[in-house]
Amino acid sequence: MKFNIKIYIPVTTLGLSLLLSGCGDSFLEKSPSDYITSGDLQEVAKWNSNILMGQALGTYSTTFAMNSGGTGGHDDFGQKSVDIATDLMSGDMVIMSQGYGWFEAAGSLTCTTTTAVNYSYQFWRYYYKLIKATNEILDAAGGDEVTPEGEENQIYYAQAKALRAHSYFNLVNLYARPYAEDKTALAIPVYRTQLTSEAVKKSSVEDVYTLIVKDLTDAIPLLEGFKRPSGAKDQIDQSVAKGILAYVYLTMGDYKNAAKLSQEVIDSKQYTLMNKTEIINSGFASVSIPGWMWAIDLTTSNSPALPTFWGHMDLFTYSYAYAGGEKLIDTELYNSIPASDTRKKWFSEYNSKGEQYELTNWWKFYNSKRIMGNREWYDDEVYMRVAEMYLINAEANARENNLPAARVSLKALLDERDADAAAAVAVMNQDALLDMIYFNWRLELWAEGRGLLTMKRYKKSITRCAEDAMLPGSTYSYDDKRLIFNIPEREITNNPNLAE
Repeated sequence: MKFNIKIYIPVTTLGLSLLLSGCGDSFLEKSPSDYITSGDLQEVAKWNSNILMGQALGTYSTTFAMNSGGTGGHDDFGQKSVDIATDLMSGDMVIMSQGYGWFEAAGSLTCTTTTAVNYSYQFWRYYYKLIKATNEILDAAGGDEVTPEGEENQIYYAQAKALRAHSYFNLVNLYARPYAEDKTALAIPVYRTQLTSEAVKKSSVEDVYTLIVKDLTDAIPLLEGFKRPSGAKDQIDQSVAKGILAYVYLTMGDYKNAAKLSQEVIDSKQYTLMNKTEIINSGFASVSIPGWMWAIDLTTSNSPALPTFWGHMDLFTYSYAYAGGEKLIDTELYNSIPASDTRKKWFSEYNSKGEQYELTNWWKFYNSKRIMGNREWYDDEVYMRVAEMYLINAEANARENNLPAARVSLKALLDERDADAAAAVAVMNQDALLDMIYFNWRLELWAEGRGLLTMKRYKKSITRCAEDAMLPGSTYSYDDKRLIFNIPEREITNNPNLAE
């Protein structure tokens, strides 16, 4: 049975946009619970697009907020928490020593169980919180099947659709087997509105992907011509939406569309590849980097400080990596980096005796001052780079046996990384190209959250290196059950349909 209910949104979420809009007292009238209803939000949105803007920008803040997954832990800070955990699960990144506890469940592959407080719950709550927020925007705009009037309303409607698709894409890849292996399997519940309440059942992997593709194909044309404020990259623009959809198509095995969309982003010349100087000297620390497509500008006022990506990854920022919780590159992966590859310097630092410092992240993610114990915590966080478009394009074309196009994209990336490897691309056959692309996914995007997706897409196994404090010498495959999250117990308790 379906029935209408009132959805209540905290006044604090909307306060700034309401104040700026100068709306009348009638729309500010509070209910006894001090909340404003989504019906009021929908009424305001008819004549004031700032209300949707306020909702949209507030939603983006969830992606880097502490406790966005509801656990209160220092490994709970939105999207970059997911990125760190899944890279540890892939084995491309390992934990040097146990001690603080943060991310150790990911490193030991014990994070996918249904216990009350763990990553199964944290990631579930984080992404469904984003879905709830985007649904509220879509409801206020008239529903996800009706394009609202007004250019500004259409932009925030499109961004809500794209961010909802991004959330469902992550969920279905975390909580289900790969699309290509069992797309008919029941996976996760799909919520398209906050205006009804019902005991939703799990949808199939294929049905989830159908909504993801529809959301993004709806969003992309509406974002035509949209430009973010100068210097800002937190909002999803058309290129970012195309990038998300290119990932979706690549994961589905729709290589022609993956190649097409990634090529459109490349050809737009909106973003340029980080060159061989930038990949060492930038510290991967600023939204101003031309190769960054989607990123968050952390400041003294919005940074969670210790519980941030930088707190867990940068040896120079005062937090966990600085104090003994370092993350290392897998030894096998490091040893496979040719001396001619500039990226080898990311993990190569030597003391006065010529001894290497433990394969640590010295020259990829680091604070520009390079002073041990820096306490500023406002280096920026990247969600998507144009380098990914080159790799998607190369992989999709290689899998389609369009080798000339695959070589062009891969060579463009390697020209700024490894001249010797770039020259060798011209004579590579399909298998060699795919191997080289796989290697570059693992190296180029190390610590950026692509490891587990790549491992599953390439159907690979890994043996943990001896330096790994969690599972040294352990071998497991991409289809290991420990790499798939279970629906958290409290969700099943609240909705028994999810146990089916």
